[in-house]
Amino acid sequence: MTTRVAAGVAAAALCSGLAVTGATAASPHAATAKSTSHAKVTLTWWTWTANPEKVIANFEKAYPYITIKPPPSYGSGATFYAKLTTALASGTGPDVTQVELDHLPQFIEAKDLQNISQYVSSYKKDFPSWVWSQVSSRGAVYAMPEDIGPMGFMYQPAVLKKYHLAVPTTWAQFATEAVTLHKEDPSQYLAYFPVNDSDYLEGLFWQAGAYPYHLLPNGTWQINVDGPIEQKVMAYWGKLVDEKAIATADDFTANWGHQIAKDQFVSYVGAAWSPTYEIDEYLTPGTTQQYAVTALPQWTAGATMNGNWGGSTNAVTKDAPASLVKDAALFASYINTSTSGLTIDERPATPAGGGRGLFPASLARASVSQFNAPVPHFTGNVNAEFSKLAAEVPKQFQWDPWDTEFGNYVDTQMEAAAAGKEPWSQVLKTTESQLVTYAKDAGYSVEG
Repeated sequence: MTTRVAAGVAAAALCSGLAVTGATAASPHAATAKSTSHAKVTLTWWTWTANPEKVIANFEKAYPYITIKPPPSYGSGATFYAKLTTALASGTGPDVTQVELDHLPQFIEAKDLQNISQYVSSYKKDFPSWVWSQVSSRGAVYAMPEDIGPMGFMYQPAVLKKYHLAVPTTWAQFATEAVTLHKEDPSQYLAYFPVNDSDYLEGLFWQAGAYPYHLLPNGTWQINVDGPIEQKVMAYWGKLVDEKAIATADDFTANWGHQIAKDQFVSYVGAAWSPTYEIDEYLTPGTTQQYAVTALPQWTAGATMNGNWGGSTNAVTKDAPASLVKDAALFASYINTSTSGLTIDERPATPAGGGRGLFPASLARASVSQFNAPVPHFTGNVNAEFSKLAAEVPKQFQWDPWDTEFGNYVDTQMEAAAAGKEPWSQVLKTTESQLVTYAKDAGYSVEG
């Protein structure tokens, strides 16, 4: 799940009285006992996921000598990261914090996270190789994977059948069918392109085999946002937008929710969390929309490439005292790998559900009964399908330390292109130029 989605979950939790107060501005370890021979210890944890008290109670039941303070209500996304960055800068950060996959390099490069490989390396086999690669850098492991967002194509079989359209297996076929469907019914589009969502765009880059960032052994970052594969992806979607074959939308906004409810989109290029948080969340009672899930269309016929959109981790920060790092790593591991932890992860993120509504990164996700629960408005075993698709995500993709800045730059350029103010071919050129300048000004060694 992304923090855009989590913001809505957090808001629901607040309205339901789930908010709890967090640590004070004073040192969070002022009264903590040293962690030796199961001495009583207290850890602090920051997260934006729902029902944190369930997570804490489950962990403390297994490890009664460790107390986890209830996390503060700092929201998600930019708000959360601003609080976290400020706390870490002043030396009052939490022992354990949730961090999205695409934000990990930011905190790793700032030396805000501790290498916990000696405590968690044995868990490597419990995750897809590409996921473990995401939490590793230069031989160190900086976080435990929590959830992921393998991408998939969600479509309404009845609508495609109505217009004699097949489920597209290539992007070329997708484009042709997008034009055909909108001509047949101008009130509907095969899909939409979110001009405000850089994370979505990066998921498409990933699926296409693009690697816009690469950290060299000497510490230099290569930036290739304006590369040929990235430009191919941008040109493809820009052409469909210009032809009005697909809609443009600002996702996770009120208007976008209305578009979903009105059945304006016949299909979605989404992630494992999308059936619940992107579709079911906005459908109205009595809707006739019914969906199925399959792999994304491919750039090359017969290929099996996938991307990832979203996902997060739990990391141990530099502010965790040396005496608590082992216990902090234990907490981060247990809540993301134990059967009881995975059960909470997969339960609905509502007061009644008592869970977090996640698609766990752990390969043991299918061992939990909740994994096979039906998803409203979807046929088949949705989680099983996305679990299969998770195995098709390439390992080589890397994030960069400036993902927030990339998002600001590229979103502005995509919105301008969609409005006809600049050609789509200029979007990534301008974005890369801005990003390289920003990274150099911030003191990074950069090639781009």
